[in-house]
Amino acid sequence: MSLNSHLNSRLLTLGAALAASACALMEPTAERYVPPPVGTTWERVQTDTGSYGSQSAKSIGKRGEGMYQGKPVITFELATGTVFAQQDGSWIGIFKGDTPVITWDPPLNWRYPLKVGKTWTREQRMTIHAAKRTMPYKDEQKVEAYEDVTVPAGTFKTFKVRTLSSFGDDNIVWFSPEMGIFVKVHNTRTAKHPQGPGTRVIELLSYKRGG
Repeated sequence: MSLNSHLNSRLLTLGAALAASACALMEPTAERYVPPPVGTTWERVQTDTGSYGSQSAKSIGKRGEGMYQGKPVITFELATGTVFAQQDGSWIGIFKGDTPVITWDPPLNWRYPLKVGKTWTREQRMTIHAAKRTMPYKDEQKVEAYEDVTVPAGTFKTFKVRTLSSFGDDNIVWFSPEMGIFVKVHNTRTAKHPQGPGTRVIELLSYKRGG
């Protein structure tokens, strides 16, 4: 190999390495959870089948603030109740007023930073307070993609996160780190689920940023 050919080969190799490094640096990453500002509202449409029921309904959500066990919490007011979450976005439970309906121990969380291909498992204990029943279960989660998703509210850049649970759930959410909420949800109860098979699809209809 001539000197020029050798130099050209080295330059091509260096160029490829630099391009790969640049791509790695540009890899979409969410370093931490950033909640929407207080007062942010959104409207979603939910469609259920099978064990979830048979209905399609719209609902309004709102970002607020509250207190739980003497500590400030993030709240998400939904049609089914109010989600109490820690400052890092971990879900403590769903409440009606100050009364817990469902709580998780430890709180439901994601392993930040989020990036495509990341996987993790979590072991939880879920308490259904009306029945005074606590059940252990395990989740396996994976960030499958960073992609555009189109819903009635528009097209958004999202992390697609899949959750497989020991209960027989196969759930996918499309999460917008910029907005701090799920833009789309597709929950599936498989045949092994205690309540039987069913699906729930939720899509964002509108979003109004507070603050």
